Amino acid sequence: MRVRVVWDAAGQDSPGYELGIARLVRDGDFELGWMGARAWDRMGIKSFQALQAPFLVTDHELLGRITTGPLAERMLGGLDGQGFVGLALVPEHLRYAFGAKRPLASPDDFAGARVRVKPSGATDALMRALGATPVHISGDGVADAVAKGEIDGAEASLGTNSTEEGETHLTANLPLFPKTLTLFAGDAAYNRLDEDQRRTIGKAARMTAAYAAAHAPSETALMRDFCREGPPFTAVAASSGDVTALENAAQPVYTQLERDPDTKALIHAIRGLKAASPAAAVAASPVSCENETTTVSGHEKSPSAVNGTYHWRVTEERGRAAARAVGGTLDEQDVGALGKMTLRDGKWLMGDTDPEHYSGTYAIAGDRLVFEWGERTLTFEFTRDGDGTIKLTPLPPMDGGDAVIWTGGPWQRVGPPVRDIP
Repeated sequence: MRVRVVWDAAGQDSPGYELGIARLVRDGDFELGWMGARAWDRMGIKSFQALQAPFLVTDHELLGRITTGPLAERMLGGLDGQGFVGLALVPEHLRYAFGAKRPLASPDDFAGARVRVKPSGATDALMRALGATPVHISGDGVADAVAKGEIDGAEASLGTNSTEEGETHLTANLPLFPKTLTLFAGDAAYNRLDEDQRRTIGKAARMTAAYAAAHAPSETALMRDFCREGPPFTAVAASSGDVTALENAAQPVYTQLERDPDTKALIHAIRGLKAASPAAAVAASPVSCENETTTVSGHEKSPSAVNGTYHWRVTEERGRAAARAVGGTLDEQDVGALGKMTLRDGKWLMGDTDPEHYSGTYAIAGDRLVFEWGERTLTFEFTRDGDGTIKLTPLPPMDGGDAVIWTGGPWQRVGPPVRDIP
């Protein structure tokens, strides 16, 4: 079975384009649809509204358990009898409040603010409860509205925010809710499939959700990338008092959502999952949103103490641990990669080719190895066994790929340094 993707099938200029997608699928213009779960409530389908409950689902581990478990089936079941067949609930990013000229981090900040949101009854209710006015605008009109001062902020995801759309001032410790996507079919198209075809598309849908859940984006890495953009990008952490005040202000949204018995039951079930899940720390960036180089302290040692030729192979277990340490994710293609390093008297050479791109200097300070590479600095905690084996732990800020390749396996000393280092 092949799927042909049609981008912007219902256009992007209208804020209600997601409902346009649903109607095109229901009417048979397309067999499959892909759209945000948030938008279904505007068609009277409320089974996904629990995902929009304010400040309830605020980490990817919990979102992954929801979208790959029985709660997803219950939510997708709300499409039955509406002209649709729900196939998968796919996790994406967390959504934050971004300010255009200043952060939205307190009740006073939200009071009277005009905040652009993706159309959703639940999201609109949240903005009103916080004292803001939800604004539905899309396409080319967004940048113009920002330039004219007609929009004070937006709810958006890290990694998709933009300067042109005024999403530059982030409240880092206040994720509002997650973005989830629905994959669905039209009744007529689905009914034309035979049993084997239905099994095939159902399996593909489940695999899509499972893959997305297993490869969730790192909020820490996204936050770091956001801050690297520099001015006008800034981030603040809302005070604990303001967080509590905003959560209290959002309680009327729960009253509204829980008038629907199924939504009330789903919110209760999500709270149960959350209570049973490991607490996930919410990323909070410094007020200045500046990336500071990892502090290196300790007694400086002679770099010749680690002279040698080292080989290592990246394993999945150590690769995942390395990526997690710096807020990144493991690229499966890196598993099994062979690393080769020559260390001699403060100079290093990595790999077999292109030494001008893979060489630099290093220093030892206490229990840390610090590698200089052009304008980059990579810092690691390290231990050294009696046989010369070096074990590295990456210290952020560091690219996830660098962390995996450099520390995805213990460096086995295979001999003295024999290669020339430029």
